[in-house]
Amino acid sequence: MRARCFFLLALPLLAADPLTDKVTAWRATYETALKSTTGWLSVAGLYWLEEGPNSAGTDPSNKVVLPAGPARAGVFERKREQVTWHPASGPAKILKSDKDLATPDLLSIGRLTLFTIDRNGKIGLRLRDPQSKMRREFHATRWFPIRPQYSLTGQFKPYPQNKTVLIPDVTGNTLKYESPGEVEFNVNGQKLSLEPVLDEGQLFFVFKDKTSGRQTYGGGRMLYAPLPGPDNKVELEFNIAKNPPCAFTPYATCPIPTKHNALNVAIEAGELTPPGH
Repeated sequence: MRARCFFLLALPLLAADPLTDKVTAWRATYETALKSTTGWLSVAGLYWLEEGPNSAGTDPSNKVVLPAGPARAGVFERKREQVTWHPASGPAKILKSDKDLATPDLLSIGRLTLFTIDRNGKIGLRLRDPQSKMRREFHATRWFPIRPQYSLTGQFKPYPQNKTVLIPDVTGNTLKYESPGEVEFNVNGQKLSLEPVLDEGQLFFVFKDKTSGRQTYGGGRMLYAPLPGPDNKVELEFNIAKNPPCAFTPYATCPIPTKHNALNVAIEAGELTPPGH
């Protein structure tokens, strides 16, 4: 009886693991967003627009062939970086793009949602469909076990001034980012460094390691971290390193890790390759 009582008293202590609780909660929120009607699994189309009129609808003769809706929904007119939607009936509307991290205007056509993306002057339409095949058939994300040795603190080494970093993406385009410096850290006694860029007020890392193409997605993984504090320390929580959107949809424009960010070690933490890859 005494042993049983001790076991019952110990249960709350075993369950109260802050790292496990934090990472488990983060992963659950991430998966919920991924599988939502606005998550990456719903992205079911990407159309690069030609200069001038681009007809849209389900009829195969359209330049933008939609998976649902009317045969002739209207025309997307591109003039350089500006896109105007001319519906088959109703007033025209200029569609603001996501350039410079702006929130793009959303256009609804039946169950579909479209919005304009700008990739260094390459203008396209991204399409979300809540009934996409990827969203219907996806069940769950897959992860390495949560490992405390990959919950790291790095040392930020700032550049004298922000450096422009050119990062290629999967479409063959080149993306411009600003990097404030490098972050040095240790994994299993080996000193490493990654070069983050600034994104949405955080440090953004795109990296590959020895698990890439084996246990994890071949195109690398992504990790966000808070900006360094006054002591130039950076918290690197590799247990929440995630797959890029390209692991879930062929209609994303994911950045490719630079040579600098190809690590010669296995980071056995974070998200595994999705089912089907």
